[in-house]
Amino acid sequence: MGIVVLLLFSALLAGCTVPGDNSKPRRSTAEAEAAIAKTPGVTARIGRAYDGFTPYLSVNVELSEAFTGDEAALLDQVLAQVWSQDEDAPEKYVTLGVHGAGHTAATTSAALERLGVGSIEYAGSAVSLMGADLEARYGEWPGSVPSPSAVPRVGQELVQGTPRAG
Repeated sequence: MGIVVLLLFSALLAGCTVPGDNSKPRRSTAEAEAAIAKTPGVTARIGRAYDGFTPYLSVNVELSEAFTGDEAALLDQVLAQVWSQDEDAPEKYVTLGVHGAGHTAATTSAALERLGVGSIEYAGSAVSLMGADLEARYGEWPGSVPSPSAVPRVGQELVQGTPRAG
């Protein structure tokens, strides 16, 4: 009897799969990076990284002089795009580095604070964001894909390279 139960249980397990294992992502990191790159002067790299044995999500944003928008509105757009991809899970936390003239961990933290997203300095110009803070703002991961027509606003300033209202 025990062997029959064991064989039946094994047969049942053989037909089962774990959701998400070896499945194609609904939205890749490349798709999120391409959406971010539509903002003039902005490129981003999203990928898995490790702190020892702890996996986390690393986001690096490069700003050129062509970017003239508001940093907080930009980061809101970037993080919404990052949160919408399901190729690499955020695991315990997300690091965010913003690089370009005049951008430091302090300026990034100040912009995130305007969004209500807490951060702590991580390394160099990068800051660390807790997944719980991102989930509070963008919903359960993975979030919905931001609408291409939605231009985020913080105050009266637009992201898409528009001059600031004077």
